[in-house]
Amino acid sequence: MNPPGQNTPEEEPREPVGSSEPADATERRTSPERPPNASGDETFLQRATRRTERFAHETAEWARPAAQRTGDRIVRWVRRFLALLAALTERAVQWLSPRMRRAHERLVPFVERVRDRIAPAVERVAAWCAPAVRGVRRRLAPVLERVRTRIEPHLSRLRAKLPDTGGRHRVAPRARSVQLTAAAAAVGVLAIIVGTAGQGTGGQTTTPAAHTVDIPSQERTQADDPGVLSAPAPGKDDGSDKSSGKSKSSEGGEKQSRSGSRISPEAAAAIGPNASGIDVSNHNGSIDWNRVAASGQKYAFVLATDGGNFTNPMFQQQFQGAKDAGMLAGAYHFGRPNGSAVAQADRLMDNMGSVNDGRTLPPVLDLEVSPSTGGCYGKTTGQMHAWTQAFLDRVQSRTGQQGIIYASPSFWSNCMAGSQAFSEYPLWLASYGVSQPSVPGGWSNYSFWQYTNKGTVPGISGPVDINRFQGSGKDLLQLTK
Repeated sequence: MNPPGQNTPEEEPREPVGSSEPADATERRTSPERPPNASGDETFLQRATRRTERFAHETAEWARPAAQRTGDRIVRWVRRFLALLAALTERAVQWLSPRMRRAHERLVPFVERVRDRIAPAVERVAAWCAPAVRGVRRRLAPVLERVRTRIEPHLSRLRAKLPDTGGRHRVAPRARSVQLTAAAAAVGVLAIIVGTAGQGTGGQTTTPAAHTVDIPSQERTQADDPGVLSAPAPGKDDGSDKSSGKSKSSEGGEKQSRSGSRISPEAAAAIGPNASGIDVSNHNGSIDWNRVAASGQKYAFVLATDGGNFTNPMFQQQFQGAKDAGMLAGAYHFGRPNGSAVAQADRLMDNMGSVNDGRTLPPVLDLEVSPSTGGCYGKTTGQMHAWTQAFLDRVQSRTGQQGIIYASPSFWSNCMAGSQAFSEYPLWLASYGVSQPSVPGGWSNYSFWQYTNKGTVPGISGPVDINRFQGSGKDLLQLTK
């Protein structure tokens, strides 16, 4: 038995043969602290993740064809549904269109009758209120004039401060926008004040021609547009007695009276070429015709009748007033083709009365779109042709004159299909904001051109329509009766 602490020769520790490492190095190499990615050491979580990825990939490969087939089927079903919906919609439109058209044609006359019944009452109320409105405006005019006088210097200084944007000196867009906004606001305030002071009792009785485009200012002169006639300067001798509005040549010649006598040849020469004239209605109120004539206006068209039942209550006053001031005068009727053409022509002739004074222009048929619907009164082009011809035939049979047609290029294109069947009648063309109007139909030129509905004429309160005659003074007199 060996004593404690001693080893037998067989039990002495020995280093492995052929190794220079200490004995504990082998133990360290085989310990659990070796890198986890060593071969043969893959964990359970890693194996599960790898198997899951492989399963998902195989499943996607298997499901892809089925998903493709399902998507193709859904696309085909959607296309079939849309095609069916389009076919049903087309059939519904085809079924509804004639019914909606018939309903519209039935409703338009009813709406027009209601409007025609209401219009006289509205006109009476407006005529009743007009004196009070004019009185209020007369009282306010001095105050507004003082306000305008105070604002005008400030506005002038504001315009002077605006930099020149022409040539090379340009303002940044943002700054220019602010400047224009400020200037527009100032001009707007001034326009409201001045317009309120000088506004009349209203505009035209009828809706302006549908084709027209309102422009900011129609007070043009020959300097702005050589094609626009300017009124003679005050005091200029144009062959008329400015104080009375009558021709100087009437002295020692034929006297002009209310009963009427022929205008002398000297008066024809005084009219001159491209004569300027106006057209008015009851909305223009009382007119100082002597001032109108003195401003250079040579003729006036006056609204006489509208449709089947409205008559201008101021027609005789305006019609005869223009003649008493030495002007030529004509009457116009606002046509409404949903009623009898012959009956409407008779109403116009009856209100004009029997005139044969050498100062009466031919009767006018005013053709415009329906003020209620903006259309052609529910009529076809053929029906519009027939109605217009019936009206003009009736006028010629009763007066021996060819009636004048008032129309715009857009109306003639839309409602008359550009017809050339009426080119033998004088044309009164409505076209605003252009240097030369476009003449529709078969006309080679216009006889009268209404080039603005915002003109200013002494003797008339508020804006007024101004016209130009195409021809000489003799040509204009040849139209009279």
